[in-house]
Parts: sequence; structure tokens; C-alpha cells
Amino acid sequence: MTFANLDVLAFYKELPFNYGGNVEEHADRIVANDLTTAYPILVPLFRDKPRVLEVGCGVGWLSSSIAYHYGCDVRAIDFNPVVIERARTIAKHMRLPVKFTQADLFVYEPDEPVELVVSLGVLHHTNNCHEAIRRCASFTRPGGHFLLGLYHTFGRRPFLKHFDEMKRIGKSEEDLLKEYGRLHNWMGDETHLYSWFRDQVLHPHETQHTLKEVVTLVQQYDLELVSTSINRFFVIDDIDAVYAEEASYETIGKKKLDSGQYFPGFFVALFKKR
Repeated sequence: MTFANLDVLAFYKELPFNYGGNVEEHADRIVANDLTTAYPILVPLFRDKPRVLEVGCGVGWLSSSIAYHYGCDVRAIDFNPVVIERARTIAKHMRLPVKFTQADLFVYEPDEPVELVVSLGVLHHTNNCHEAIRRCASFTRPGGHFLLGLYHTFGRRPFLKHFDEMKRIGKSEEDLLKEYGRLHNWMGDETHLYSWFRDQVLHPHETQHTLKEVVTLVQQYDLELVSTSINRFFVIDDIDAVYAEEASYETIGKKKLDSGQYFPGFFVALFKKR
């Protein structure tokens, strides 16, 4: 049985997320990609050269970045053939041995569990995010790690409310794009910007979640929380304090929006499998 959303597949076939520029430009972004800044909790895990599986790889910027900068054995899946073709072309251009496979997460079975599973901004676009998380947990070997990124229930709300209100009063797609570009103003490539805009504002299906919800869920899969962006990846001495902090994310999102800053309402959590 699959919980893949076919409307989502059709949407991303038309224009994949984070898609822009030619192959050479995309390769240059991978070379310049600093995972130390974006995902500081990942970098120490690469010292032992773990086998990596990315679920929902898109055009492959993360998988290729890991292979290029850290020399890990990386495999990646996505159910969109358009992005898999692009990811393979870029990897071939960069001579990277990443294995990109078109596959449905809910059907795919790896040869064996791996030391690191990564899924960022993907599982909330399925018809059953909890089952998608369970599947990723099953791909993670004991002692391995699972890095998960999802839209946040509280942090996402101001952004969605803002654009929903614009739609309600009859603003055009051009108006919506202009407003999104005002908030997310660092992209020079028009196609790249439009791919982000569609993903953030026009997407046909997404769900939002909390850290507390996910931690409670994954305990039954022998996963324990190591670190999270909710508290800026600091050591967790009091999990209830972290849960209290995530309740403030709606206020943070509103302040960011009011000051004209892009804040999608997204959180990351790293888990270790017992």
C-alpha cells in the first residue's frame, strides 16, 4: 500500500522544488554548499563515512553535497522522474558516485539499513506522514541516525495565514509571487525563485507537525532525540523546556513576517536508533 500523493507528483513534475540554472550552475552551488552552517549536527557524523540514504532527494543538492564534501557512500530516492534525471546529470557532471533511484518511499526497500537516513521537507507532502516516518525509521540501522525536517504546526501558521488571506481577497498569482519575492529576496535566478514560490505558496498538499508529536511517535521505533533546531541544536537537558520553546514559534513567525523576513516555519530533529 502506498501513501504517495499523486497530485504532489504531478505538481513537482511541472516544476521541481529548488530547480534553477543550468547543470554547471547547480554544480557550483554544490561546491559552495556549507553544510556546517545549514546542518551543524550532521557534520560530526560524516567523520566515520556512514552509508547515507536520502528520502525525497529532489534534484540532489544535499546528497551530492555530502558525497562531494565528505566522501560518503550516498544513495537517494525520489518518486519524481524529472528530478532523478536532473540529479543524475549533475552527479555525472561532477563525477560523483551517488546512486539516484526513482522510487516510492512506501514501496522502496533498501538492500540493508544504513547508518544515516535523511529526509528534509518531504514527508509532510505524503498522505500519511506518520507512516512515512516509520518507514524511514526502518531504514535506519541500530546505532545509526535519522535526520528529519518538517513544517512546524506553530511556526508555519503565520506564513500560511498571510498568503491565504491574499488569496481570499482575490490577489493574483503575480501579486503572490511579488510578495513572496519581497520576503525571500536573495534569489537572483527567476526559475529558482518561482520553484520556491510554488513549493511554499501554491503547493497542493502539506501537513504541519510538532517536535513533541514526532518524539512521542518515534519512541516506539527505538529512536531517541539527540538534537533539534527548535533550541538551535543546543544540548537538551530538559525536554519539557524545549517543548515550551516550540510553542513560541508562532510568535516568532509573526514577528519575522511583520519585519518582512522569510520564515517558512520549518524544524529539524536528529534521532539516534537504540
